[in-house]
Amino acid sequence: MRIFAGHDGGSGCAWYRMQVPLRELERHDGFDVTWADAGDRMHPPSITLSMLEGHDVIVAQRWNTHKGLEVWRRARTPRSRLVYETDDDVFSITPENWQAYQLYSRPDIRDAVEHAAAVADLVTVSTEPLAQVMREFNPNVAVLPNCVPARMLDLPRRQVRARRRVGWMGAASHGIDIGQVAGPVRRFLRRFGDWDLQLNATDYRDTIRAPENRMFFRPWVQVNDNPDKFFASIDFDIGLCPLWPTAFSRSKSAIKAIEYGARGIPVIASDCEAYRDVIEHGVSGFLVRYEHEWLKYMSELAGDDALRAKMGEAARAMAARHTIEEHWPRWAGSYTGLF
Repeated sequence: MRIFAGHDGGSGCAWYRMQVPLRELERHDGFDVTWADAGDRMHPPSITLSMLEGHDVIVAQRWNTHKGLEVWRRARTPRSRLVYETDDDVFSITPENWQAYQLYSRPDIRDAVEHAAAVADLVTVSTEPLAQVMREFNPNVAVLPNCVPARMLDLPRRQVRARRRVGWMGAASHGIDIGQVAGPVRRFLRRFGDWDLQLNATDYRDTIRAPENRMFFRPWVQVNDNPDKFFASIDFDIGLCPLWPTAFSRSKSAIKAIEYGARGIPVIASDCEAYRDVIEHGVSGFLVRYEHEWLKYMSELAGDDALRAKMGEAARAMAARHTIEEHWPRWAGSYTGLF
């Protein structure tokens, strides 16, 4: 099977939704993938019909402009099938996610997404709630979960620090989520004088407002540029996954918790659909229903080295159930099923 993979220009979403699964397909007989940058970054050449000729499956991740719809509509032939890939509910993005909101609040972009999905033979998404959203435009939707490469579970951890760290990692769209844990983290640092805070990718130290010498920031590492460095940067001792309940967040996946788990880090996460499906409460992590529980569970893990180690191993076992080496047949089956 010849697959054309038109990704969104090299984002973390492109890595998880295109590069990780389709490069795994390439390792198996019967699959050959052609890669193309279809995003706006660096203004790549436009994808043309001649580029798509001869491919059995044409996968489009976030092709979301009217300019490309003519090529998309005409790409289907008697021997080819169209797959539209998305992993966010772009119809429910709120203004605090300002960069995405600027794009997906535009009526022409939303119309192009709807049309691209409707024209496709198959829509692939990361979660069932997102599948429910996309079935409004196309009844044929497959849920293909976000997965990590198995080798990330074996990356070495740095030597144990003299001072432990509770940590969070994420993009600049998570201000409302960080706001949930700012107060509990401040109280935690006051209670545990030998622990610090680490923030990866986005610097929310002004939101946390803890003593400067107790907060550490690591700049963004682009996962598709250097996956090993990205995962190695996740080196704290307790991982936080706050997620504010919105229509948009309802469709999010549990990939942050899986990333933490791959590094053997116990997870404290909001008790929501995304994390409820992967975290076993009290085993591989804790699920928070009420604000005071953030401090409660951080304290439990910080105060018990054996519990933290045990839950970290359970988190790693959880991540091992979400590797692409285990789940690639779901991707393969979705594509071959089109024929």
